[in-house]
Amino acid sequence: MQIAVAVVVADGRVLVGRRAIDAKDAAGRAEFPGGKVEAGESPVDAAARECFEETGVAVRIGEEMGIATAGSSRGPIEIRFYKAEPVGPATVRPPFAWLPIAALAGLPFPAANASVVARLIAESRIG
Repeated sequence: MQIAVAVVVADGRVLVGRRAIDAKDAAGRAEFPGGKVEAGESPVDAAARECFEETGVAVRIGEEMGIATAGSSRGPIEIRFYKAEPVGPATVRPPFAWLPIAALAGLPFPAANASVVARLIAESRIG
């Protein structure tokens, strides 16, 4: 299964949510908006669609930030992470919120997110 994720960054902040405590996979973990790539859909389109459905924020998808593999309750998954920027104003829906990039280091992300989180933190320090 292929998963597409939008890593939405604006003004030194990033859009982050928290999975439900009773979720089958990564329960209670921090997450970026994203989800399953549907049949006939590109990963880029899926990342934008999932972000809007989950958060209410429309985004423009940019560069691919990395690909990770992980196990899930439905079998192995491939996760594609894309840098994204919001287009237009939007009210973010819970459980998502804008957090300072520096706050990412203290959040319990799944292991598959580690390289993306490290890259965001490093890039924020560079300027």
